[in-house]
Amino acid sequence: MAEKKIEGGTEIMTAVGLDWLKPFSEAPTALYTNLYHESFGALARALQAQADFARKLSECKGPAEALACQFDFLRSASTTCADEARRSFQSLQSALTSASGT
Repeated sequence: MAEKKIEGGTEIMTAVGLDWLKPFSEAPTALYTNLYHESFGALARALQAQADFARKLSECKGPAEALACQFDFLRSASTTCADEARRSFQSLQSALTSASGT
């Protein structure tokens, strides 16, 4: 007996007559998708910043220059952290408004 493979949650809900659940499942799906997208983007940017810092640190000629490089990285990392938090919050807000349909 051959079974038809159904891809995606919406098609499964339609196939088994649970269309009424669609609005309830779209919002969490949109939120989780947005969360993963933003998290991996922030992670990639943070890893790139750390790699750049390691390269700059390796090029330092002395302890004073290395200390200055570390302070610069700390300053930029704290600014970046605040920017990432703002970006994530704005993205979450837009995902919530688009998922709720308002």
